[in-house]
Amino acid sequence: MEKPRGILTEELKKKAEQYLGREFTQDELRLYPYLCDRALNRARIERARTSPEEQDIMSMLESEGRLKREYPSYMHPTREFWAFMNECLADSYVLLAEDLYGGSE
Repeated sequence: MEKPRGILTEELKKKAEQYLGREFTQDELRLYPYLCDRALNRARIERARTSPEEQDIMSMLESEGRLKREYPSYMHPTREFWAFMNECLADSYVLLAEDLYGGSE
């Protein structure tokens, strides 16, 4: 079974906008795997690997209190935002057992 990867569906957009209280974009969705990787590996955010648009998104997330900055290049998600990002990734990137076999956990 094929599942498009990293596609912002209307269902996900609605769910994300309800949580965030603002517009949610494809660019923001595609930034989440990088933010998760950086958090999991306690690694720096590399400006050379992010676009100006992604840097703006990270600044917005920081101003909303969803990312916390440690030094200039380290950003850590709150626990609640971490859970939200992973839910978005499960909905848009991961081929889950439910996708293959139907039903729930």
